[in-house]
Amino acid sequence: MARQGVDWEEMFKALSAFCRQQGHCRVPADWGKNPQLGRWVAMQRYRRKLGEVTAKQVERLDKIGFVWSPTDRMWGAMFDRLLKFKKKHGHCDVPSQWGRDLNLANWVANQRHRNKVGALAPERVKRLDGIGFAWAVYGKSKARKANPGKATKPETLSDKTPDAEERLYHVVGEYIQYNGVGLMPPRLGKFVQQRGGEFPSYIPLPNRALVFRMNGDHGMGTKVKWGGKGALPTDVRDYLNENGVLPPHD
Repeated sequence: MARQGVDWEEMFKALSAFCRQQGHCRVPADWGKNPQLGRWVAMQRYRRKLGEVTAKQVERLDKIGFVWSPTDRMWGAMFDRLLKFKKKHGHCDVPSQWGRDLNLANWVANQRHRNKVGALAPERVKRLDGIGFAWAVYGKSKARKANPGKATKPETLSDKTPDAEERLYHVVGEYIQYNGVGLMPPRLGKFVQQRGGEFPSYIPLPNRALVFRMNGDHGMGTKVKWGGKGALPTDVRDYLNENGVLPPHD
């Protein structure tokens, strides 16, 4: 056991040095300068899932910016965007249909829901609490849509919904696709009926073919095509429900 402790400390020091030099902790699995470090980093992720990494070790790794999963990286990027929003507007209440950054608006809604159902990691809750994040927005003036400083009414059934516009409505932690034509999906219809005709927040889908990059940026990783109409591919929907934003796309 003592030898394992020494090894962990040695590898942690090597990782800390890597972070200082490279500006991040994402060590390639086959990093030529120290192949053992890349394997050790991957093992920390696996061991944490098994509960074999101590709370103190997790805390130390977190302090140097350790990435536990690809979704951690995405979450951090969205958190930084929320910080910029707060710096400009003085609060974290991103309007539910904010045209300047719909991905951020939906990510904020996703954090509230995940926290409500106990699915948001404690360290993420702590980071959001630290910047004054509001977990409940009900009872406040209606969400600011186009202008964060101006209250506007939510979309209702009486509002005109463009025909054949694919939208992803956020209904209790899940995104439901509906193009405004024909009967609504049952869960969306129930949501609207229970709220007197008010629709939930949504992400509009571009009316054109898209190529989603599921793993990695800059064209790397698995690519999934969508023709611009009809249901999104399952992989894309799973990514959306997990992260609150669409995958990077061309």
